[in-house]
Amino acid sequence: MSRAEREDLDEIMRRYALGEEDVFDRLYALLAPRLYRFCLRLTGCAPEADDLFQESFLRIHRARASYMAGSSVYPWAFAIARSLHLDRLRYRRRHPEEVAPTGDPVVHGPSSDHTSCPEAEVGAHELLRVVTLELSKMSELSRVAYLLLKEEGLNVSEAAAVLGTSTDVVKQRAHRAYNQIRAALCAAGWTEHCHEAP
Repeated sequence: MSRAEREDLDEIMRRYALGEEDVFDRLYALLAPRLYRFCLRLTGCAPEADDLFQESFLRIHRARASYMAGSSVYPWAFAIARSLHLDRLRYRRRHPEEVAPTGDPVVHGPSSDHTSCPEAEVGAHELLRVVTLELSKMSELSRVAYLLLKEEGLNVSEAAAVLGTSTDVVKQRAHRAYNQIRAALCAAGWTEHCHEAP
């Protein structure tokens, strides 16, 4: 998303927070794709991501008056989704008998380019599979730091706001995640990633 689009989203959210209901469709169109992708990467499972996404958007609607005009929408929305995700994780720890197995993680990457060759698509899917598997082994803080910085393009200050921690902690966790993923890719034969972060 370009800077102009982010500014457009921030302005639309400001108007929505002030009660302008007619801007909701535009807000949803701009925010939903990235928020859903973030939910999917948090949960690793499409049905859970669907539930988390819907709950997050409902919370965004209910909490819209708390949105601070002039601030970026993405960190605010991602913080809401992460908070709800952490609530779900805590519930599962307390009630493991009520949680059904979710099956294998879903691997979703960027939309496929129809002009790309099948070999490239298979290679990209395999690389993403390795990254997704490695992310699932990390602490929640390291995983989300990586997702926010590398996949969602937030800056360190924005990521720190989402995670409720310092910029130094975010940098350390993201660096640790980069190194862990790089080592996994190298071990899986992706030699071009052995000397640089994925």
